[in-house]
Amino acid sequence: MSQSAASNQQLQDAFALFNQVSEQLTGSYRALQQQVSSLTRELAVAHQERSRLLDEIKSLQDEVAHSRRLSTMGQMTARLAHQIRTPLSTALLYASQLNQSKLPAQQHDCFVERLLTGLRHLDHMVNDMLVFARDNHPCEAENIFLPDVLEQVRQTLLPELESLQAHWSVDTVGEIPMIGGQHEVLASVLSNLAANALNAGGEGVQLHWTVKAEPSQLLLELQDNGPGVPESLYEQIFDPFFTTRANGTGLGLAVVRAVITAHHGSVELDPSCTEGARFVVRLPVQCHEQQLPGTMMKKQQNAGSACSRCV
Repeated sequence: MSQSAASNQQLQDAFALFNQVSEQLTGSYRALQQQVSSLTRELAVAHQERSRLLDEIKSLQDEVAHSRRLSTMGQMTARLAHQIRTPLSTALLYASQLNQSKLPAQQHDCFVERLLTGLRHLDHMVNDMLVFARDNHPCEAENIFLPDVLEQVRQTLLPELESLQAHWSVDTVGEIPMIGGQHEVLASVLSNLAANALNAGGEGVQLHWTVKAEPSQLLLELQDNGPGVPESLYEQIFDPFFTTRANGTGLGLAVVRAVITAHHGSVELDPSCTEGARFVVRLPVQCHEQQLPGTMMKKQQNAGSACSRCV
């Protein structure tokens, strides 16, 4: 065979091998395409199954949380029944005295004030129970300027502040941004914190608030010069029903934590504080859709009705 014929044969063999390899590659590519399509379908099914499982888990978590709240509400009802009985009996007694036709005006006014005090106390206890026991519901968030809330708290607690000759001060650090949430609910729970300090500190107590803007959150601190919280109680003070007061419900700080958490924030007792007590509240600057128990809170109708129901 001539050299030219041999070269032609080699080219033909090379083309034949090339065609064979191309067919094999084409077949492999089609097989891979089929596998990719099959895996894509499987991933889609797996994603749907994962979504379904996550929905089921969320539903089960909600059911468990609801069951726990119902159980807690049962305990709460039993515990509050005795505490409600005393102020209710007192209120009924003063109300009955008002029927006297010859009751002196000064004594009449005294009975009315004591009656209102007892009824406000009952109202506060019921509000705390509703806030803690009810599941959270979506509500429309408001733009809130926290120093304004603190001023409302001061006005609400003004009678107690004056009777105890307490000192109230507010410092702001930096430019304070707006936060999202419910104004009245935050005012109520911050009143709880302040009333807690008043009850613990007694006459001459000093309440110092600090509002500080941080990159992604607003820092709120309440410092008092009272006796402080024993280290052994640090882990318990936010627990429902825990109280060191004879007439306390043990719900005040539990409600504070529930509401602050619902505002996507946090509240804690600063363990580094050695003089008095310092509570630190952190609230996000970003506005989120709120899940607040505050829909169950009544707006305070009387600026002089102080919240005094904490540990």
